[in-house]
Formats: sequence, structure tokens, C-alpha cells
Amino acid sequence: MYCSSLASSSPTRADARASPLVGIVCMGTRDFFGQNYSQCVKTFCSTNDLKELAINILKVAAETAKDAKELLNSYQPVIKSCKETKAIQQCAQSYGSIASCFQGTQDEVNEEETMANYTVVRIFDDNDACEKSMSSDGVKLPNSISTRLQLVKLYYNHGLKYP
Repeated sequence: MYCSSLASSSPTRADARASPLVGIVCMGTRDFFGQNYSQCVKTFCSTNDLKELAINILKVAAETAKDAKELLNSYQPVIKSCKETKAIQQCAQSYGSIASCFQGTQDEVNEEETMANYTVVRIFDDNDACEKSMSSDGVKLPNSISTRLQLVKLYYNHGLKYP
């Protein structure tokens, strides 16, 4: 079991009752995005069906990646440099692919775990291509966009460590 009943809203006590993955993800969302740790743990622990939970998380991850793509596309008209525009377009394309991978992985969770892990590696590769493009072209994104990209990264980063 990845969670037991939570009697306390204290992060320390809740952490002791949650699996390492739940604790890490909830700490990450609290630290990076100011989310409520206890509410996060309670949400994760509200189901006994791990596949259902994984599919719900993948749905949210796909929506978040899609939002990131839309934010990147909306930022393109603001960019003056052709080099930066190309990097932003590359990232928007990458996040479109990431959203599709998260959507496809929902079906794979029910069918074959190995294929789902392979898809997560593809997500990592798409994100890596985006980061390299942005850093090599010196693109600085507004906080609203970089925060969204960090959130997408959080979804797959811990998924790779705890399949």
C-alpha cells in the first residue's frame, strides 16, 4: 500500500505514512509551486487503485503539457530575435509531443508497463531537446512559462525514478 490513513495534516507525519513517491511529488509541488502539501498527500492517498491514480495523474500531466505548449506559442509574437523564435517553436513542438505521450501512456498503463516506461523516456528526450535549444540560444522565459515547464518536468522526473 502506498498510503495509510492520514490522521494529521502535518507534512512530517503525513510523509511518514505516504510512499516515497507521494512524499517527493507533494514536497516538490509545495516547494516549487506553493501547493498545500497535506492536501496533495490526501489526494494521492484517496484511492486504493494505483492504475486509476496513475491514469488520473497522466491526464493532469497531459493537460499541463498542452497548456505549456499554448503558453510557448502565445509568447512567440513577443520575441524579436529569429534565433529565440526558433527555440520557442522547438519547445512548443516538444511540449505538444510530450502532451501526446502523456495521453498515450494512459492506455499503456492498463496494457503493458514496459511500454509506458519507454514512453516516459521519450518525454524526457523531448524535454531535453527543448532545454538544449533554449539554453544554446540564450532564451529567458517569463516565470509563468518556466513554472509550467517545471511542473511538467516534475510529473515525469519522479516517474522515471519510481516506475
